[in-house]
Amino acid sequence: MDVYLSEEALLFLEGQALDSAAGRGGLLLGHKRGPRFFVEKAFPCRSGFFLSPANFWALDRHFRGKIIGFYAFGPGPKKKSGFFRPFACGKVYLEVRPGQKKMRLKPSVIEYKDAFFLQPVALCSASKERI
Repeated sequence: MDVYLSEEALLFLEGQALDSAAGRGGLLLGHKRGPRFFVEKAFPCRSGFFLSPANFWALDRHFRGKIIGFYAFGPGPKKKSGFFRPFACGKVYLEVRPGQKKMRLKPSVIEYKDAFFLQPVALCSASKERI
């Protein structure tokens, strides 16, 4: 299983990383084909907005079922555990860590077996040299 990040999604995340006041997370939109998640776009949301089931399902209807995951800037167990909800199971969680020269991306899939956990997966992109 892996995550393919489109050029458009990567550019958006890089741009958002440049803005220290930017919202610190959002939704990943795209589709899944076989074992690969294709991230086509990133949609920013204010912190925690999409974590309520009502808001998540409203956004999922709006985007016609294209929500395949979530992203958040910076590490932190509190951020990660906020995504541990039944509707998030099987979706991508992308941790974005801005850096001086290059941002780091850490993709996982949210899974459940007696408890929620993050299963690390590989990341690939059209511009591999940027990741």
